[in-house]
Amino acid sequence: MLNTLKNIFNNKPSQSWSPIPHFVIKNNHIRDEVDSIGYSIPTRLDEHTLNQLRELYHETHKFNLQKGGMFYSVYSGDLNYRAKVHETIGSILKDTYNKLFDEYKIVLNSFIVKVNGPDSEFGLHQDSTGLDEMKFSPLSVWIPLQDTTIENGCLTVIPRSFKLFSPYRGISFPEPFQSVHDEARHYLQPINLMAGDVLIFDNRLVHYSPPNNSDAERIVVMSGIFPQEAKLISCYKDVTQKNHEIEIFEQADDYLLTFKNFFHDCTCRPETGELKEKVNWNIKALNKDEFTQLMKENEIPKLSISKLIAHHSSNIVSEPI
Repeated sequence: MLNTLKNIFNNKPSQSWSPIPHFVIKNNHIRDEVDSIGYSIPTRLDEHTLNQLRELYHETHKFNLQKGGMFYSVYSGDLNYRAKVHETIGSILKDTYNKLFDEYKIVLNSFIVKVNGPDSEFGLHQDSTGLDEMKFSPLSVWIPLQDTTIENGCLTVIPRSFKLFSPYRGISFPEPFQSVHDEARHYLQPINLMAGDVLIFDNRLVHYSPPNNSDAERIVVMSGIFPQEAKLISCYKDVTQKNHEIEIFEQADDYLLTFKNFFHDCTCRPETGELKEKVNWNIKALNKDEFTQLMKENEIPKLSISKLIAHHSSNIVSEPI
């Protein structure tokens, strides 16, 4: 049913691609859900575990943002803070993750915070490529520390969209749907969660979160889950040069904990890692008609939820205090 990539996105049939199944997921039903629509909600944390995560958060996080904003702990320049967050979350969630996954590794545990206010939107996007998607598939675990709804900025996704685009993504070059964000927002589906719900999703899903219009912060724990044998990579393309190839850099396993510039100069050519290959992959920019046709062919419904269509401001902050 899913449309082949070679007709719409690539000039060469040899560039066709489809995602590898998520073999690290132990339960067949959960794996089938993720491999089909892109996400699953298999369990909920017990109150003790949830309170441990809340206590860790409140130890070192305090924001004073009059109009709100978005905070990602991976953006912080304080490497000791990032390491503490990663290691402590990993310790708290170890038993939970061992029940869900097999032969896996965690490349990052982090906090994502929507400080309440109108400037706390986070735009439509796919996450950057972090492993060789010809061999493996990535996962994210998303655990809210309070209930989430559209009002406080729940995660919203375009179901099945993780299968539709490119295995090479990076913030230095545009996404194929970048010029049709206004149309793409009509296909977003809210995922409302209870505090402690464990959402597993393929981070190639096109996703978005609206501003937090509640009277409290929306706090999420997020973990990046890779197959144990997968190497961490980053992708770069010099868009100032015509027909420049996508460069693939293999990074150390602690790259997401030790690289200082995910917030500043993040679109520059990597200065760390080893250049492993260059890929000539044509990522065609879609127009509105092409995007709409793609949604229709893959039976992705148009929901047109008004609060997800409106544009707001985004204030990204890098430090927890």
